[in-house]
Amino acid sequence: RLGQFRHAHPAVGAGEHRRLQASPYVFSRTLEMNGRTDRVVVGLDQGNAAKTIPVAGVFPDGTRLVDSYSGVHGAVQNGAVTLTTIYGTVLLAEGR
Repeated sequence: RLGQFRHAHPAVGAGEHRRLQASPYVFSRTLEMNGRTDRVVVGLDQGNAAKTIPVAGVFPDGTRLVDSYSGVHGAVQNGAVTLTTIYGTVLLAEGR
């Protein structure tokens, strides 16, 4: 799953890194290339139930996101997205 996410999002390998939360760890990667912006948010050690991931400054409120690790979708509200998944890793990008 991580390999597919990395392949689909060049920001993972080449983007600017910014920590959004220290514990549990959440960071964003943003890459502007050829007039296109690729943005992702990654959360690690998030537990295996409901989780709220901060995305303020990366994705505006109302943006539809998909967790590429679980396939679960959610919308940004008040600078965060809340998801319920059985995985501790979250790989967020705009839903397509």
